[in-house]
Amino acid sequence: MRASDADRDRYAAVLQDAYAEGRLSRAEYDERLEAVFTAKTYAELEPLVADLPTGNLPVVKPAAPLVPAGSGAQPPMVAVFSAVERKGVWALAADSNAVAVFGSVELDLRQAQISTQSTEIRAVAVFGSVEITVPRGMRAEITGVGVFGDFSQTGEVSTPDPQLPTIRVSGLALFGSVNVREKQ
Repeated sequence: MRASDADRDRYAAVLQDAYAEGRLSRAEYDERLEAVFTAKTYAELEPLVADLPTGNLPVVKPAAPLVPAGSGAQPPMVAVFSAVERKGVWALAADSNAVAVFGSVELDLRQAQISTQSTEIRAVAVFGSVEITVPRGMRAEITGVGVFGDFSQTGEVSTPDPQLPTIRVSGLALFGSVNVREKQ
């Protein structure tokens, strides 16, 4: 999960306290402080204070947990004159394809385990539909094309939560539909 400037300041304060209490040498303090201000994620920050009293540092619990990326690519989710459905707890790869030809693909990301902060879903619907449901606060970026079809995000869109991953949906709806909607 990405860390904010305020998060880095809190970690720097822990290092300053540790240096003032004699827990860190000047060289250790300088090295760790530099690492704090170049860190982009909590995973980079936490080891820097793991051996120090941390006081009131935030406990990181993302709503949609990040899980280790799989070793291989996820096979495409393809429905030809049929239906494919992914609901509940399931792993979504960082790069996925959903194809519906005279069929439907339904992806519910509300409990999905997502391996990266940014995930790409390429969706193609030809005389079919691809429906993607995201949890409230998850940022969805839609960049698809509808040709005699619909490629859109519908319903109410809440303020993005920076701690949730971003889903990028691209592709084509040809005489079909690709729809992203937010749901509790």
